[in-house]
Amino acid sequence: MTQRPAALLPFPDSTEVTTAGLVVGGLPLTQVAAEFQTPLYVYDELSIRTRAQSVVSAVSAGPLGSRAAFALKSLSTLGVLRLLQEEGMCADCASAGEIAAALRAGFTGSQLVIHGNAKSEADLLAAIAADAGLVVLDGRDDAERLATLCNLSGRTQDVLVRIAPGIDVDTHRNIATGHHGSKFGMTPAEGAELLRNLPAGLRGRGLHVHLGSQILDATPLVAAARWLPRFAKAEGIPLDVLDVGGGLGIAYLPGQANPDPGVHTASLVSAITQVCEAEDIPVPQIIVEPGRSIVGTAGVTLYTVVGIKTVGDGSTWVAVDGGMGDNLRVGLYGGTYAPVVAARPLDPSAGSVRIAGRHCESTDVLVDGIELPEIHVGDVIAVPATGAYHQTMANTYNLFGRPAAVLVGNGDATLITRRESTDELFLHDV
Repeated sequence: MTQRPAALLPFPDSTEVTTAGLVVGGLPLTQVAAEFQTPLYVYDELSIRTRAQSVVSAVSAGPLGSRAAFALKSLSTLGVLRLLQEEGMCADCASAGEIAAALRAGFTGSQLVIHGNAKSEADLLAAIAADAGLVVLDGRDDAERLATLCNLSGRTQDVLVRIAPGIDVDTHRNIATGHHGSKFGMTPAEGAELLRNLPAGLRGRGLHVHLGSQILDATPLVAAARWLPRFAKAEGIPLDVLDVGGGLGIAYLPGQANPDPGVHTASLVSAITQVCEAEDIPVPQIIVEPGRSIVGTAGVTLYTVVGIKTVGDGSTWVAVDGGMGDNLRVGLYGGTYAPVVAARPLDPSAGSVRIAGRHCESTDVLVDGIELPEIHVGDVIAVPATGAYHQTMANTYNLFGRPAAVLVGNGDATLITRRESTDELFLHDV
């Protein structure tokens, strides 16, 4: 297999370069941009299916009932969710809206794992109405609210308790969730106590942990997986189910680590199995909750260059027709990207440029300095690794409509999200 040029490493699996420029899913991206306009989210079907298959296969090596639940917070577009359901994934949902998305995409209630640190009554009622397989409790108030609703409906709900074990990970502080100061979960001692003394209407099945997101060194994730069975045994609490969350990262830049989600899942299953055997306790059903590692690399966002200028400090700004309305990660986490000119992805550099979004914020900068070939107004810029936490975080700042999305594969492009029109921006105003 031919080694990919470094500049293309963060792009989807099907990426190639032809005389037509950058090709994904068998289609030149300039052609896709011309047909569907920009800004545009593009998802590569091959990348999504391949990663889903690898994780489902790896987790199935665990005890019967072990499963992979895709984290809808990373991407909740129905056209993608249907692919994941077809590949045997379950769904990790954090709101009534995400529950509705999962059901519309074909997931059944038993395939749902319900999360959230501040679940509303509407969220919990949606979970009950969907006959959700598991609800993850984030605190005692969460448990009491759910128990009240279950008792009113005559339902007994299987639950897990989320704990924050105080394990630090190497990621942006805004997406670390397993440390002692996190808003998510309970201290291990408090979690164990809740699991031992659940209100009537709730049936404790085990524990959940999630240390954070965009974690490239998976060592802490495996360490947490090893610690949890020992903790459960020491506390004398049930561990029929162990949900080790997600958090595995992807490469946003050439040269970054790009862990394989299937290999990572296999290492988690192996670690849990070994610890349980060593401790002489039954191996629980294992749940993993990948999101970014399934869809992140599958996504490319396309923009059109609308202006180029050199400013007082000598730097050159390239302005595009999108920005923080379709990509909040730069502003929230200082996200970094390695875009290319879609028609000339491997041409030599003509110098460093800064790529600016169209929104009325000085921080609306997609890339603050990158070497690119000569750029012209009308060129299509392709930004890789935008499959996760981009479309789900899209907004209408400055009253720009949210972008369309297409799924590409085998030379076909299918519209899966319509572009939001100006008239649609006002549908909820009265």
